[in-house]
Amino acid sequence: MRKKEFKEFEEENLNDANAKNSNAYAESDEVEVLEEEKTEKSEESKESDVSEAEEAKKAEEENLQNKLVRLQADFLNYKARTEKEKTAAYGNAAADVVKDLLEVADNLERAITAEANVSSLKEGVQMVYTQFMGILNKKGLKEIDALNKPFDANIHYGVAFDSECDAEDNTVIEVFQKGYTFNERVIRPSMVKIAKK
Repeated sequence: MRKKEFKEFEEENLNDANAKNSNAYAESDEVEVLEEEKTEKSEESKESDVSEAEEAKKAEEENLQNKLVRLQADFLNYKARTEKEKTAAYGNAAADVVKDLLEVADNLERAITAEANVSSLKEGVQMVYTQFMGILNKKGLKEIDALNKPFDANIHYGVAFDSECDAEDNTVIEVFQKGYTFNERVIRPSMVKIAKK
C-alpha cells in the first residue's frame, strides 16, 4: 500500500508539476504575446510620432512660407510708397524754389520795362541780385569765403599761381569765380589764384 500511495503521491506531484509547467508555459506565451503587442504598439507609436513630427514640420514650413510671402509683399508696398513719397517731396521742394524765384523774375521784368538812367538800373539789378541770393541762402546755399584764406583743395580750384606777391605761401590772393556749398556739400569749388613762394 505504501507503494501505491507513493505512486499516487508521485503522480499527483507530477501532475502538479505538469500543471505548473503548463501554467508557466502559458504564462511565458502570454508574456511573449504581451511583449509582441508592446513592440507593435511602440512601433505604431513611433510611426505616429514620426508622422506627427512630419506634419508639424510641414505646418511650420507652410507657416514660414506664408510669412515670407507676406514679408515680400510688405517690402514691395514699402518700396512703392517710399518712391512715391520721394517723388512727391522732390516735386514739392522744386515747386517751392520756383515759386520763390518767381518774385525775382517779376522784378527783372519790371527792370526791363522801366525807363531809368544807368545808376538807378544798376541799383535795381543789385536789389534783384540780393533778393535772388537771399532766396538761395534760405534754401541752403552758402558762398565759400576764399579770399585771403589758406588754399584748401576740397573747396578751392587753383588755376593760377603768383610767386611775386606779398601774401603768405599757399594763400588765396584772387577769386576768379565764387564757389558754393549747398547744405554743407560743395557743389562748386572756388576758382582761385594762389600765392607760391
